[in-house]
Amino acid sequence: MDITMKQYLHYFKWPFVAIGILAAVYIGLLMARSAAGGKERENGECLTKERVFDYGDVLSEKEEGKLRELIAEREKQTGCDIVLVTLNESLKEYAREREEHVPYREFVRVFAEEFYDSNAFGYDKPIGDGVILVDNWFREDDGRIYTWLCTVGRAETKYTDAMVNRLLDDVYRYIEESPYKAYEAYVNGFGHDMMGGGMVSFRLPRSFPLPVAVASMVIFVIIHWSYKKGKKTVSVSTYIKGKPQLYNREDIFLNKSVTRRHIPRNTGSGRSSGRSGGASHGGHHGGGGRSR
Repeated sequence: MDITMKQYLHYFKWPFVAIGILAAVYIGLLMARSAAGGKERENGECLTKERVFDYGDVLSEKEEGKLRELIAEREKQTGCDIVLVTLNESLKEYAREREEHVPYREFVRVFAEEFYDSNAFGYDKPIGDGVILVDNWFREDDGRIYTWLCTVGRAETKYTDAMVNRLLDDVYRYIEESPYKAYEAYVNGFGHDMMGGGMVSFRLPRSFPLPVAVASMVIFVIIHWSYKKGKKTVSVSTYIKGKPQLYNREDIFLNKSVTRRHIPRNTGSGRSSGRSGGASHGGHHGGGGRSR
């Protein structure tokens, strides 16, 4: 059967419209991603280019690589250094050598602040704009495992206690199931907060429109010809002689009986919180902590 161009356009009008919309969205995302890049890094005194320090050995090499790539992207978007440190050792002696009466929950805070400062992290200058998450998998003498989020510069100014809590909640949502997902949530959550929710948090391949176009056409053809093949050609009277007799039927509602039973919920949580906001701990940077 010969199909004219007019018929072709008629058949595929809506797939073409859908493809056009998808292409426009795709181009918009690429432009937003390009525009999202902030100013160039100005700190030339930082002692390392590394951002993922997995001393606790909780990540695979592949996961470390993926986090490094994600951090590099988010640093350009936010204009902040983003550092991750995992440990699996007691910090009691280390912390109390530096702050004699520091409580257990802030051992990681002492480590995080010194690690950030001694490496001169900061996107704009040494000990400048940035954030560091230290997650120590060692169970201290009090039986707890501690995590600390330290904010510096613009990050410290931006982050309220509520924002610190929310970001740590995101980390702890995945930490036992998948440390990688937890740390990915940290990096993406920080990027989202610093950019005011304007972050493009997913990646689209450059070939994205082509497979979508092909798939749309294939689906349309299948649906179209299935519809034509199954189009109704008979009526209720096709095989009945004379006029069919239709019967009127009514359903009469009599009554309704509903039995309700209260089911109690278990609202207890096995997670404990040990957060200290930037205004209440003894450090010289902002942030807060959590324990499990």
